Order: sequence, then C-alpha cells, then structure tokens
Amino acid sequence: MALFSGLPYAAVHMDAVAAAAGVAKPTLYRYFPTKEALFIAGLAWTLAELRDAVGAIPERDAGARLRRAVGLVLERVSALSPALTAIEGRGAEFGERSRRVLREGFDGLRGALAEILRAGVAAGELSVPDVDLAVLMLLGGIRMAVHGTGRRPPAASAVADFFLHGLSADAQPDGAPR
Repeated sequence: MALFSGLPYAAVHMDAVAAAAGVAKPTLYRYFPTKEALFIAGLAWTLAELRDAVGAIPERDAGARLRRAVGLVLERVSALSPALTAIEGRGAEFGERSRRVLREGFDGLRGALAEILRAGVAAGELSVPDVDLAVLMLLGGIRMAVHGTGRRPPAASAVADFFLHGLSADAQPDGAPR
C-alpha cells in the first residue's frame, strides 16, 4: 500500500510491487491475479489495521482519544485518496468490489469511533445525542475533506475541534473557554 499511497495508481506496476515485497513476479500473480485484486486486498487490510489502531488508542480522556483517532483516519485516508480516485472510475465490476471493501472497512471504523464516543458519554466527558449519526458525520466529513474537495486536507486538530466544539460560540479550539 505504500506504493499506492506514494504514486498515482496508474504508475504502480506489478514489477515494483514484487520487488518491494521481495518476491518474484509470478509468485505475486499466484496470490493476486491483477493489480486491482492486489489493491482491493491491500485496501481491506489497511482499513482493518486502521480500525484496530483507532481501537487501541491508549488515552483515557475521550477528547484526546478522538483527536488521535481523527488524526489517524485523516492521515491514512488522505494517503489513499489518489488511488481511490483512480479506481472509482474503472469498470463496473471492479468499482463494485472496491466500494464493498470500502463499505466494510468504514463500517469497522464507525464501530471503533462509536466506542470512543460512547465511552466519553459514559464518563460524562462528551454529550452526544446520537452516536451513530455523529460518527457518520465525522467519517463523511473526513472523506469529503480528503477525497472530494481537491484541496489539501485540513489539519486533524481543526477537524477534531470542529467536531468536539461544533459551531458553539462558547468554546475556542482545544476546548479553552472564552
């Protein structure tokens, strides 16, 4: 996935992948018959690893955990954005497989982020009337910020601050009262 993150999708060749993996090209093709199959498997692994990393954030404070989680998701989804853009325009079958992997991967991320919010609500640190909606808005905002705007992604702290403090006039970034 480092190759797909560092280069445009079309520039990643199976020769380079085999070399990076330290295997012969025929061995690579034994496991992944196409570059698309390799990318989809790598995408599934990357999203599962991201879900596990979000779930393992050690901070006890819900705000600090959420900030770290937003940073992780923003960083890794940003890295995948060029490749995702390239494959979404490909054939219908490949597009459906990649969308299914994305759906399943983001479902796992939703669960990990929801756990952070629920723990914060239970500890009295956060007030979230609808955790599921909040997580959908957070992930949707991150995806649009890195994948749908054509702009440089915002800083993770700005995304976390907006989510934690919204449009409230009573708080400044990082939770400092006015």
